[in-house]
Amino acid sequence: MNRLQSRSNKVPDKLLEYLRRTSRRILLRRLVENAVVGAIVGGLLAAGCQFALWSIGLPHRITGASVVLASMLIGVLAAVIRGVSMRQAARYVDNLAALDERLTTAVQLARAGDRSPAAMCVYAQAGRAARSDRAAGVNLWIRGRVTVGAAILALFLCGAAAMLPQRRGVNEQVIDALAGMSPEAVKALAAEFARAAQATESDSPLLARAAKATEHKDARVLASVLADLERRGVKLVRILRPEVLALATSGGSDASGGAETQPAISKSPSPIRVAGGVVHVWDPIYDKLGSGRSPAAKTPAPAVPQAAVRYSDAWSAARLRASESLRTGSIPHEYRAMVRDFFSDRQ
Repeated sequence: MNRLQSRSNKVPDKLLEYLRRTSRRILLRRLVENAVVGAIVGGLLAAGCQFALWSIGLPHRITGASVVLASMLIGVLAAVIRGVSMRQAARYVDNLAALDERLTTAVQLARAGDRSPAAMCVYAQAGRAARSDRAAGVNLWIRGRVTVGAAILALFLCGAAAMLPQRRGVNEQVIDALAGMSPEAVKALAAEFARAAQATESDSPLLARAAKATEHKDARVLASVLADLERRGVKLVRILRPEVLALATSGGSDASGGAETQPAISKSPSPIRVAGGVVHVWDPIYDKLGSGRSPAAKTPAPAVPQAAVRYSDAWSAARLRASESLRTGSIPHEYRAMVRDFFSDRQ
C-alpha cells in the first residue's frame, strides 16, 4: 500500500482509503464464509467418523466436535493466507456495481506509476465512481442462505450422530453382568478362563487371575485383568467359546430373574400326574405316519414322558445347543440365518 501511494501521489486519497477499507471488509466476510463452508465439510465428515467409531464401540462424541472445529479453522486460515488485495477489491466492486472497470484501471495505472493527463482523468473518474450510490450499495458477501442452511443441517447431522448411545464392548458387558450372574454362568465363565490359561503361556497368569476374579465376582479385579489383556491384543471373542460368552454377557438370567441353566432331567422319570390319575395321549393316525403301520396294528405302550422343566431352562438349553451347532457347522448354510434370527430374541 505504501509503495503504491509513493509511486503515484496523484491518486486521490479518498480512493485509496475506499479501496483499503473495502479490502478489509471483503477479507472479514471471506473469513466468516470459509468458516461456514468448513462447518459444512466438517459436519459431514464428523458424522461419518462418529458413526464408524460408534459401530465398532469406540468413543465417538469428542471426535465430532474436533473434526468440525478443525475444518472451520482450516477454512479461516485459507482465507487469511489468500488475503484480499486492493486490485481484487477494485475488480469485485467494478463487476457488481457495473463501473466499467474504472477502479481496476485506476489501481493498475497507479501501480505502474503513470502520471499522464489520461491517468489523472482515470483517477478522477475512479474517485467519483467510488463515491457513487452504486458502489455504496454493493453486497460484499459471496455465500447466501443456501450455504448457511447447509451448514446448519450438517451440524444437526453431526449432533445427531453424537447423541448415539455409546456401545459397550464385550469386556464391559461381562463386567456389568458379573454382579448379577447366575452361579452356573459364573462357573462356566471361570472354567473357560482356566481352559484358556492352560492353552497359552504368555497370558496364563492374567487368565488365571481372571478365572479367580470371576469365581469371587470381583468386578474391579476382573476389569483390570481384562484391560491388561486388551492392551496385549487379547480379545475375549477369540479365547472364549461363543456359547459361554453369550451366557456371560446376558448374566445367565432370564427376564424374571431366574437362572438360565441346563434342563434338569429327573433321575427317576415318571409320568405327569393330574387329578384322576395318569393321562397318556395317543393318536393312531400319527402312529401310522411315524411307523408306517396300519391303525389297526397293535401299537406298543407310549413312552413315559420325562419330568417337566421350566420354560427358561428349556430355552437356555436350546439356545446353547443352537450356538454349538452353528459353531461346529452341523447346521446347513442355508438355514443358519434362520436359526440366528429365531434365537436372537426371546420368544
